[in-house]
Amino acid sequence: MIIADSGSTKTTWRLVKETKDSVDISTEGINPYFQTKDDIEQILYTQLLPNVAPDWISTLNEVHYYGAGCSSPEKVEIVESAIRNCLPKSKVKVDHDLLASARALLGNTKGIACILGTGSNSCLYDGKEVTENVPSWGYMFGDFGSGAHIGKQLLQAYANDELNPALKERLESQGVQREVILNSVYKRPLPNRYLASFAKLAHSHIQDEQVNRIVEECFETFFKYQVEKYTNYKEYKVSFVGSVGFHFSKQLHTAAANIGITIGQILQEPIEGLTAFHLA
Repeated sequence: MIIADSGSTKTTWRLVKETKDSVDISTEGINPYFQTKDDIEQILYTQLLPNVAPDWISTLNEVHYYGAGCSSPEKVEIVESAIRNCLPKSKVKVDHDLLASARALLGNTKGIACILGTGSNSCLYDGKEVTENVPSWGYMFGDFGSGAHIGKQLLQAYANDELNPALKERLESQGVQREVILNSVYKRPLPNRYLASFAKLAHSHIQDEQVNRIVEECFETFFKYQVEKYTNYKEYKVSFVGSVGFHFSKQLHTAAANIGITIGQILQEPIEGLTAFHLA
């Protein structure tokens, strides 16, 4: 079988044999809000299937896919259809990446599971199903605490000339330029990925007090809008999956402590937890 975990930037495809041998293949991210069925098929045909060894093909009789943007029947069908066309002998099940985070982080226990990657999301999980979800409105109106949000806030401070002179000079020496930013955000595809790329720049300058505070404020905003709205939220530990939560764990813990939230697990990727869940 295949267990797939897909965000807007990267997809990990874990191929598992009946012997429990496994191999991972990485492709670019998939999100049906930004890509068509044809776009997704192109990724599968050019980045996934050429890297599958011939002796593995016959073992791929089911696909458990968890992906960003798979939050409605229409979007699920786009992804399911693309996978079925490329792997016609496989039974395909597509679920939202929120369920992946809950299963990977919490297993069969109750808690709040969150995603902090290129985008962000959260849910209250009862040990079997997602029982509450504060909908994410994407990078334009939400995705608080995500890589796109951190990048956006860093660029907003730069655009408003609020950065200290030394930091501003360092960022400009690393390619931060007004025209490049405007063209990339307003004229090129996948602006959420572009904004999220500045989270890496923020991480490289995290020792700067101003950058550190920008990141902490993004996480505080996430807690305000994506955690505090859940029923009895203080009764649960809040766990995270995603590269942003993993690499900025110090700032995440600080933001949580500031408002009395208890952090549980922080995983960079959910694939290990998902594998254990599906092999149980």
